Amino acid sequence: MRNHIDEVRRAIEFGSPSYVPMELVDVPHIYNAYGTLDAETVRVPEGAEDFDSAWVTYHWTFQDLGRNERGEPVRKDEWGCTQIVPNDTSVAYQVIERPTFNTLADVEAYPWPDPEGTNWFFESRKQLIEKYYPDRFICGLLDPAPFVVAFELFGYDGLLLNLYDRLDVVLAVFDKILQYQLALIPKFRAMGAHMVNVIDEVAGTSGMMFSPRLFRTHFKPMYDRLFSEIHRQGMYASLLLDGNLTEIMDDLAAMDLDQHLFVQANSTGLDTIADYFRGKRCLKVSVDMMRNLATGTPAEIEAEVDSIVRHFRTDRGGLVFEAMRWHRPEFAAERVRAQIQAMNRYR
Repeated sequence: MRNHIDEVRRAIEFGSPSYVPMELVDVPHIYNAYGTLDAETVRVPEGAEDFDSAWVTYHWTFQDLGRNERGEPVRKDEWGCTQIVPNDTSVAYQVIERPTFNTLADVEAYPWPDPEGTNWFFESRKQLIEKYYPDRFICGLLDPAPFVVAFELFGYDGLLLNLYDRLDVVLAVFDKILQYQLALIPKFRAMGAHMVNVIDEVAGTSGMMFSPRLFRTHFKPMYDRLFSEIHRQGMYASLLLDGNLTEIMDDLAAMDLDQHLFVQANSTGLDTIADYFRGKRCLKVSVDMMRNLATGTPAEIEAEVDSIVRHFRTDRGGLVFEAMRWHRPEFAAERVRAQIQAMNRYR
């Protein structure tokens, strides 16, 4: 019988695991895809039943506002943003109303959420973990992390413009977000998490959304505080940033992280990632969800998994597979099967 927790720890710590461990995103009873899916209907993808690590994500706490004229669910999150879950299943959610922050006075006067309002989530997940997954490594995910929350609050264009026009206001909002999310870290530990993975968005497929200097000066310290608190709580720290991160790879390499998660690894490039991290930091990697997992053939998916192993696995470990099916949009069943079959050859 596999010791799932020990094998993942060995992979993270370069302790010579027996195989490449696998983390599962769509975990039955837990995965709800940004609150758009009944977690009780989730089934393990074929071939992944013996997964090692479970993805357990805190997204938002919602107030149900009923449905709009198109029958789409309407909800308000704790940040004061109103979302709809569109009938178009290629989209997870859309923000239709958000607050306005023009001045520092707006930031100070805003009714920011109380992190104690999340206790229901962590208590319920603790019970589910104890019931169904006591023998699995638990990866708690903070998604949305600070930038994704800020994009919600300002809108994409609004945030990117305000980074240059009203930086003081943006930084004040980020400080409120950070304080809230720092308070969630011990709750992940009490839930039973072995790791917290921060999921955020600072780049597109062609590069950074804003100046690397701004990232380095104002936002890298924010992530450093999150990782420090994760470590202080006795958990591993991990980070996922989407897009092409080439311009900030030196900054990422300098962070006190145990693992880096890539789900769009081809945007930065496997060679670049390997140059910075192979043998130095554990990498958790999926088949690229923007390319082969979305449009590839089974043969292309198998070849990508082989390439991931060649680039990132060492004799001592350092690699964890991220097996993805996703929801809204859901990847084609044949590609999901091909991904898992290819990964299982190394398990």
